[in-house]
Amino acid sequence: MFSYKLPCGDFQTVTTMTEKNISFVPPVYEQRYCAAIQILMGWQDQIKKVVEFGCAEIRFFPLLRRIETIENIVLVDIDEALLRKNMNRIDPLLSDHIKKRQSLLQVQVLQGNVADSSDELRDTDAVIALELIEHVYEDVLTKIPLNVFGFMQPKIAIFSTPNSDYNVIFTRFNPLLPNGFRHEDHKFEWTREEFKSWCTSIVQKYPNYMFALMGVGDPPKGYESVGHVSQIAIFVRKDILELELENPLIRNVGTSSPYQLIHGVTYPFHVDTRSQEQRIWDDVQYELNNFKQYCKYQTEDDDCSDIHKLPFESLLSRIHRTGATREILDDILKKKSVQVKDDFVLIEDFGRRFP
Repeated sequence: MFSYKLPCGDFQTVTTMTEKNISFVPPVYEQRYCAAIQILMGWQDQIKKVVEFGCAEIRFFPLLRRIETIENIVLVDIDEALLRKNMNRIDPLLSDHIKKRQSLLQVQVLQGNVADSSDELRDTDAVIALELIEHVYEDVLTKIPLNVFGFMQPKIAIFSTPNSDYNVIFTRFNPLLPNGFRHEDHKFEWTREEFKSWCTSIVQKYPNYMFALMGVGDPPKGYESVGHVSQIAIFVRKDILELELENPLIRNVGTSSPYQLIHGVTYPFHVDTRSQEQRIWDDVQYELNNFKQYCKYQTEDDDCSDIHKLPFESLLSRIHRTGATREILDDILKKKSVQVKDDFVLIEDFGRRFP
């Protein structure tokens, strides 16, 4: 296991229990979505392709598509009728045509089984399976680790499932369903120890991975021992944690059962035809002019210096999305006759434009 904390810190949530019911603000499903998004955002520079198993009504997708670094989203569910009913939720909005993305985004809705190692799943960086595993029978459950960690080998995988330890709270107000669970389609509900045991068995079989546990849906005050409503496991490949892999990554053979394409779209995006050098220089000019204006507003002295000094590293950090390195930036500044002295970029304030 490894220790994990959400990049933006813990959620500000409220759990209220009265004599008649228990309520969660925001709702637990929203907390689960937000947790998954935060986890992905923490490694967004590493993620281009995401597969969501058990996408159902495609409700998680509107949040997922907002991560700009993702270029390929594959939504998978076994229920073809449900997918066809909700497939148009992936279609671009009018606003997507007005303000286009800066990079490609392709989205597919596929009908298929989470246990099948289909070629459509290759080259996946992140796997999402929220409240899925409790809906599958034992024969499918045993094949999920083989498909995800043996065949797909993603950088990150996120699984969530109900925490049955919390049921003692729910049964204060309503009994469980006749099947003994919270939902009529659940095949099981695990305690925290059972879920941890499942996760441990996965990393033992696939030692390239480590996992961390967290949860959403806080217990009411005085019942902290029951844990959270929903428990979440985050599996991360060791090389992403800057650790050495136990085994080399191998391109395994898939099954002969391809998924069925239900719907697919490509989002409109802006094609930047500028060279990398021009993109970097455009950003440099923007940042230097911004810094110059900032310096002028910070002083009331009319006789202030005609030269402002911006730390070289500060400028480099401001334009990091352009892919500029220290060497590339230094070369461009020399070409444009921008002076650098003692690791400061000198900005002349004589009312002239940069060359």
